[in-house]
Amino acid sequence: MNSRERFLTALNHEAPDRVPCDLGGWVTTISVIAYNSLLKELGIDREREVFDWLRQTVDPEEDILQRLGVDTRYVHAGRPRSWQFAPEQTDRGLYVVDEWGCGFVKTPTTLYYNLVDSPLAKAKIEDLDSYAWPDPCDPGLLDDVVERARKLAEEGQYAVIGDFAWETWYERAWKLRGMQQFYMDMALNRDFIHALLDKTLGLHLQFLDHVLSACGQYLDVVIQGGDLAGQQTTLMSPGDYREFVRPRQAKAIELIRRKTNARIFYHCCGAASSLIPDFIDLGIDILNPVQVRAHGMEAEGLKQRFGDKICFWGGIDSQQVLPTGSPTDVEAEVRHVLQAMAPGGGLVVCAVHNIQADVPPANVLALYDAIAKWGTYPLSLDI
Repeated sequence: MNSRERFLTALNHEAPDRVPCDLGGWVTTISVIAYNSLLKELGIDREREVFDWLRQTVDPEEDILQRLGVDTRYVHAGRPRSWQFAPEQTDRGLYVVDEWGCGFVKTPTTLYYNLVDSPLAKAKIEDLDSYAWPDPCDPGLLDDVVERARKLAEEGQYAVIGDFAWETWYERAWKLRGMQQFYMDMALNRDFIHALLDKTLGLHLQFLDHVLSACGQYLDVVIQGGDLAGQQTTLMSPGDYREFVRPRQAKAIELIRRKTNARIFYHCCGAASSLIPDFIDLGIDILNPVQVRAHGMEAEGLKQRFGDKICFWGGIDSQQVLPTGSPTDVEAEVRHVLQAMAPGGGLVVCAVHNIQADVPPANVLALYDAIAKWGTYPLSLDI
């Protein structure tokens, strides 16, 4: 099998020749610091620049993807032409206002930009109509998208992933409002939350229509997301999820289904197991990142309960094993996740979220080398 065949077989809940693996997406890539350390470990005399300024991550180069045996290739939305990344040095650190008007700061002691200014923190419903919203059809968002998607699809070697979460309509809403105020409003100012989510979702739907009309026929997967859980439980009650979030997820899924035959990947960190039946019912095909150290997200239980109804993408612990374990620990973690989740297909392996700056390059290599060593079907993983 080539990578695309392997990948699609796994997503069909069938066993390919080996478990497919991923690196390079919005939430499945690698810190610029960790990546450049990896280049040095491999004896490569170059450095990669930051691709995602907010998270300080990179778009990995083709020779590294091949060295690691990665089966996916990404089509990223371009950067809007109406906005430029222009950080300014302030007394708080490097300060950036993004295209939505949210302010972010990076200091010498932080590894990425953190939200510090939420422009709608004190807004009322009537203020939403006059706010300076970004253009979801900005022509820059399609820069290089169609050409890359078509080329990858015509070559047919790798799974083509549309990286089109656009920071997610749900998380964008709380960034605009401020997280604390957003969740207070969910209890005390519900009409405002409905109005704000309607606005961010509406813009997101326009964006999806814009990009999928251009390249949807070339894609195998479309990325969506929005964190709805923390380490121990969901960030809201089931009732609030089904009032505020699920109906809007359904609208995004319906549009994607109209525009492409691609599978739908949904990113939700944390203890999200109680939401998985809703995700399945909505028609979400893939759950990422499978945060195995969060409550109720143990690999064995997820596979047993949901493994025939949804695919899992991720699974290798980023909280403890990758940053602080040894290469032997990483290999054991890979074997454990493969043993629990790989039988019968339905698994794409990678780190739980982006590989962070403190992950040693030896552990990055151990992750992908272990997938190649232990991920071949029929599986032989007894530990």
